[in-house]
Amino acid sequence: MGAEEDKQKSIPVLPWMRSPIDVSSFDECPLTLLPCLDPRLKVALENMEISSLFPVQLAVWQETIGPGSFERDLCINSPTGSGKTLAYALPIVQMLSTRSVKCLRALVVLPTRDLALQVKEVFSAIAPAVGLSVGLAVGQSSIADEISELINRPKLQLGVSFDPEDFLPELQSSVDILVATPGRLMDHINNTKGFTLEHLCYLVVDETDRLLREAYQSWLPTVLQITRANDESFLPCAHTFLPSPFSLKTIRRSGLERGFKGKPYPRLVKMVLSATLTQDPSKLAQLDLHHPLFLTTGQKRYQLPEKLQSYKLFCESKYKPLYLVALLQSLGEEKCIVFTSSVESTHRLCTLLNSFDNLPFKIKEYSGLQRQSVRSKTLKAFRKGDIQVLVSSDAMTRGMDVEGVRNVVNYDMPAYIKTYIHRAGRTARAGQTGCCFTLLREDEVCVVLLASRPTHILGEGYV
Repeated sequence: MGAEEDKQKSIPVLPWMRSPIDVSSFDECPLTLLPCLDPRLKVALENMEISSLFPVQLAVWQETIGPGSFERDLCINSPTGSGKTLAYALPIVQMLSTRSVKCLRALVVLPTRDLALQVKEVFSAIAPAVGLSVGLAVGQSSIADEISELINRPKLQLGVSFDPEDFLPELQSSVDILVATPGRLMDHINNTKGFTLEHLCYLVVDETDRLLREAYQSWLPTVLQITRANDESFLPCAHTFLPSPFSLKTIRRSGLERGFKGKPYPRLVKMVLSATLTQDPSKLAQLDLHHPLFLTTGQKRYQLPEKLQSYKLFCESKYKPLYLVALLQSLGEEKCIVFTSSVESTHRLCTLLNSFDNLPFKIKEYSGLQRQSVRSKTLKAFRKGDIQVLVSSDAMTRGMDVEGVRNVVNYDMPAYIKTYIHRAGRTARAGQTGCCFTLLREDEVCVVLLASRPTHILGEGYV
């Protein structure tokens, strides 16, 4: 453990990360006491059965809508299930609620379709209350269908001849907020006429460490280049979106009076989030952050959910399926996610489990090899409770929120502590309780020993 501690200390830490805001010092705040909240958003939140904000949500609110006023970019390192999605969705929707001209002003980028669909649902629950529309670009449907949803094309008058090129200036965004995966975002940037990020005010990079680790067609430098304004290239096509005398150049004017020399104002605000936010200076430098403010939970780099109980169960490899079956039977019909090391292992294990007779729960697999429609159908059934046990590859690891998941089982030990953190975070979300079980051989050194709290050893009598 000494070597590991020395390695941790040797990691260079950027100056702004050395004095973070501790989110855990905040208490939950009832909506009735939340300053400046638009009454329409309060009603929308209450319709979602939300009566108060979690600590990370309140901390972000204060740095955006409160005294912070989006003056600095935010880097948020908070445990899974702590409410990070609403933490950025709510202030962005509040800030855009006063806009009268429709154009794409907020972009949220996520690494997977399923996670993007989940985040889009959160925005769609609150944005319409203040007249904002939300789009999705993830490749779930054809690009033609996405274009029809994202771009508002001019209506043609019957019997009038026209040159199609004359109507290109009339193309406008149909959405104020876009939730996208990197690949499909690049498709629209490169090929969709009328699609522009030139008026973007907010960029959210969710699951930042994964998005920075994988290039995804160089989406990030492309987005930053498009939105980086200067005197020569700033909003070159602004006149194509609105008829004279209106101009969108006033949306992002130069901000010398606010100390943003050479930068547009309002500037492009960035919010980056993860439960395992990287500290690598070279990776964070890609984001081109503006005086970033670091929000984290507690003193330790990685935190497990507060009400999570961790257990390890030792068994011989050849008996692992039997131990798993016995464990699942002991858990009853509670929702459970079983994680394996690969999509192939997921399929084999699910097939094996379904060969057992008279198990009192329904088992399905969920992996990246399946078509999106199959995964969506399985996830919907799991949310409804028609499926009790989901055998998954790490496609389910990050960000996915399924209400009522009480147990997570690591059938295959995760290779990295980050993976353990994200897997365990599928339970004990939003202040609920949950358990994480890890099946181990006697010779394995468990990554959970490096986690932020002790684990319990289960004897054979437990199962």
